[in-house]
Amino acid sequence: MSRNFELLAQIETEIGVADDNGPAGVNPVAAKAIASVASDESTAGNEILQLVQRVFLTTTGDAPHQVVFCGVEEHNGSSSVCARTGRSLAANTVHQVCLVDANLKSPRLSSLFGIHAMPRLSHPSSIREQCVQIADNLWLAGSHVLTTPSGTLPSINELRYRLEQLQREFGYILIDAPGTTVSGDAPFLGQIVDAAILVIEADSTRRLTASKAKQTLDAAGVRLLGTVLHNRCFPIPKSIYDRL
Repeated sequence: MSRNFELLAQIETEIGVADDNGPAGVNPVAAKAIASVASDESTAGNEILQLVQRVFLTTTGDAPHQVVFCGVEEHNGSSSVCARTGRSLAANTVHQVCLVDANLKSPRLSSLFGIHAMPRLSHPSSIREQCVQIADNLWLAGSHVLTTPSGTLPSINELRYRLEQLQREFGYILIDAPGTTVSGDAPFLGQIVDAAILVIEADSTRRLTASKAKQTLDAAGVRLLGTVLHNRCFPIPKSIYDRL
């Protein structure tokens, strides 16, 4: 049975900026973007930490290591939730964590970290060289790591091979995908990775639309861990979302 995860307070979509330049070897722009988050004591930060503990750091033995975050519509909070989850996970594990921006038309995840150009080496010795280090054990991979030269996702076998390359370099891979009503990329990626988390916009996403998004993922055989209610700023009965 899927578990529902709700953010009980509003999660801001912008990442705080601090004056710290970050550790050596870390991209300075990205370091500034995340410097103030490590000690985040906000309710939203605590809720994200609970999600990390229950999904990735569980001791049940079936914790996923590759997870797709996706919303429903074009403008959704999956990028923000993915970024915050990645930061929290990296702060609570010794393993390397890689965020992957798989939103091909709107790379918001990269923009959140102030990254607008990813390294493109002709003959990289490892896939890690094509990623940007944004903290000690937190990295960001652009969409080019997964896509073909034409900017589309490759065949399922090629995509599985590239994800295997990432998994050899990183302990956890968190992928931000476009909304289910915008593209079929999220269900496609969800078939290959361990699981998916659906991000629903409070006071925006209609219940019927959210239910259809869940049905789309279920029909593709995606293991849906649960839903995250993003930008919740007023009390909504939990029973409404438990029915999804």
